[in-house]
Amino acid sequence: MTRRTLLSGLFAKNKPYGLAFSFKGFPNWPLEKSFALCAELGYSGVELFVGAKQSHEPGKLGVDEVRRLVTKHKLPVQTLMEDLRLTGEDQTLQLQHLEASLKLARQIDPKRSPLIETVVGGRNDEWPKLKPIFEERLKPWAALAEKYKVVIAIKPHIGSALHLPEDGAALCDRINSRYLKLNYDYSHFQLQNLDLKQSIRAALPHIAMIHIKDSIGKPPKFRFALPGEGTIDYKSYVQILHQLNYRDPIVVEVSSQVIAQPNYNPEQAAKQVATTVLPIFRGRT
Repeated sequence: MTRRTLLSGLFAKNKPYGLAFSFKGFPNWPLEKSFALCAELGYSGVELFVGAKQSHEPGKLGVDEVRRLVTKHKLPVQTLMEDLRLTGEDQTLQLQHLEASLKLARQIDPKRSPLIETVVGGRNDEWPKLKPIFEERLKPWAALAEKYKVVIAIKPHIGSALHLPEDGAALCDRINSRYLKLNYDYSHFQLQNLDLKQSIRAALPHIAMIHIKDSIGKPPKFRFALPGEGTIDYKSYVQILHQLNYRDPIVVEVSSQVIAQPNYNPEQAAKQVATTVLPIFRGRT
């Protein structure tokens, strides 16, 4: 191996990361305004907030308009945020919502379709009971994802039955589909006193995307916060991602708890993260 080849390999492995920004953080904003601000601030992609009760319903979102804005602002749609549940007796409606979002992802970009990410419902203490139910109900999800060739990333969440990274990885192992993966969000694991590197390793190789945000306080009294407002060490985080050669989407999530604050300002939130955290992922600090 020559010195040039070695340096080239190291540079590729440590290529700076971009951050996408979730449009969940722009409640009731027009798409044009949201895309324009993210482009101005230097984000590298966006996450659309879709679903029956969300800002942009899959059946009502203008695909041609999304494509136009992607091209105009050079910001790909990397992920679509859904809000589905594996709980409840009737899963027909959940499957209908999921299929609508899968179709939307294919329409937005047939070659590099954005993935679908969602929580799955339930409570922490219900995991032993819901584990086999989740496994059975994820099978038709995976079948639909394979039909449309779009990845679904389920999210272990501190408030859900599925709340540990290793349990999410075990579910993916059992389903054994290249289209069923995980959305890794360390803020949920930090609140459970889990180590950053160990929790990432527990979820590998099934991580298809990452959400970043912070938290303030400890369970049961805590609230989620913008990235950079808590105690997550993002410099160490980026180093770990480089060590693992992670190259999939990283998305800034703005929690509903942040949006609910009386003084919440969407533009200021996006600017704050772009100023404090984005440079770390770009390797500029």
